[in-house]
Amino acid sequence: MPRKDKVVKIVEDCLNNHKASDVVTIDVRDRTPFADYYVLATAGNIRQLNALKELVEEELENNKIHVGHIEGRPESGWILIDAHQVIVNIFSKEERERISLEEVLSRK
Repeated sequence: MPRKDKVVKIVEDCLNNHKASDVVTIDVRDRTPFADYYVLATAGNIRQLNALKELVEEELENNKIHVGHIEGRPESGWILIDAHQVIVNIFSKEERERISLEEVLSRK
């Protein structure tokens, strides 16, 4: 299995290269046993949200990184990609503001 920081870099690069906005990685190793990092990004619209999901999934698979599962639909405004110790969350702007996951994950 690849190193977790390699997985984070692959995901961040993919999201940034395909114009996701506000890409943020939060280290949660000291706060949760089921993930080491959360990567959060915002899509400009439903089509971009779906495209980003597909691109991240394809990039992970191309790098032989198994995707555990994917939850959510573009219409919901939130898609979660489980790359085991790296959890990728792609949001619409409205859902990201509503959920405020950065605030929750940044609390100690």
